[in-house]
Amino acid sequence: MSNRYLIEQILSTLATVESDQIYADKLIETTLRNHPEWNGAERGEYVTTCYGMLSQKRKLEAAVGSNSLWAMWAAFQLLNGKALPDYDEVEDITVERIEANLADASESAFLSYPEWLHEKAKAEYGEKWPAIAKAMNSRPNTYLRCNTLKGSAAELQQKLELERTQTTLEGDDALLVDSGANIFKTKAFQDGWFEMQDVGSQRIAPLLDVRPGLRVVDACSGSGGKSLHLAALMNNKGYVLAMDIHEHKLQTLKKRAKRAGIHMIETRVIKNSKTVKRLKDKFDRVLLDVPCTGSGVFKRNPDAKWNLSEQGLLELTQLQSEILQRYSQMCKVGGKLVYATCSILPEENRAQVEAFLANNANFKLAEEMKLLPGVNTEGDGFYAAVLERAE
Repeated sequence: MSNRYLIEQILSTLATVESDQIYADKLIETTLRNHPEWNGAERGEYVTTCYGMLSQKRKLEAAVGSNSLWAMWAAFQLLNGKALPDYDEVEDITVERIEANLADASESAFLSYPEWLHEKAKAEYGEKWPAIAKAMNSRPNTYLRCNTLKGSAAELQQKLELERTQTTLEGDDALLVDSGANIFKTKAFQDGWFEMQDVGSQRIAPLLDVRPGLRVVDACSGSGGKSLHLAALMNNKGYVLAMDIHEHKLQTLKKRAKRAGIHMIETRVIKNSKTVKRLKDKFDRVLLDVPCTGSGVFKRNPDAKWNLSEQGLLELTQLQSEILQRYSQMCKVGGKLVYATCSILPEENRAQVEAFLANNANFKLAEEMKLLPGVNTEGDGFYAAVLERAE
């Protein structure tokens, strides 16, 4: 049973996210830091309830017929099979009332998505959509990518077990963390043996078909998770240029690369269009992991689901189109370009690739990857297209 103070902290966090448009993960992280006295169970309940209520926001509102956070918290408890405390704020919330309200709820409310987004996804995925929607409302798994420059995933698993972190092998280089241990305090992390990276995200870099000695650009690198993966796949031999418009993200990448023992990544801030123009025809491989809605990672950022709008989607698709057209010029003849998003929306994925190919006959589609939560992956949703430049 939750204590009242913990419940009030949960509701305060949700109210602040709603009113101040603060990213939930940042506020949750800050709150945890401010409460070192909470034990593991309290910390777990705080995190799980905050993310769960954010994901299920529309369903919970429908369940109680209001947007009262106390009432929504009570519904969340009952829907998860937990008893309610004897508090005045929740005395009129019952299982019967919740079931009656949800029986009358629309499908979009029951699945807990904005109406416009629900209709768009349903039109694309049909009968698969409820399974995808449900999967994207669940708590995400924690996956690690083994830094193969240090050793194998099996060796990493042994190291983590010695530090009381239980893991399961998920493919060649991926580990699923089974325990709630703080993996960033492990010696294995400090020694550069792994990075936290979703199992789906780990499938992007291999699509570039890199090998030692190639020249590769990660043109929307952010803090460089995929740049680091590319460097490991190249056995730390060759050249990876990581570019982004945000210098602070590239500074983070430098620290990560140093910890990983990687020395063949150069970083460069994109200051204007000239930065990209100067690199025309310079690279064997180009990765464009473009800015997107993040609809494939709603389970990690549930508040993004409610902040997204049709206008925001339109602006992002225009930006994606511009990036794909301009940045593709960095690819050499005979080279490969991978266009990738962490989105499940067709406008950001296949539609972008088809529009690009219609205007660029020198490229052809060689391979396509679609990862859909609840359908063909336990991880996040991703899209990637491998484009080859013929001339």
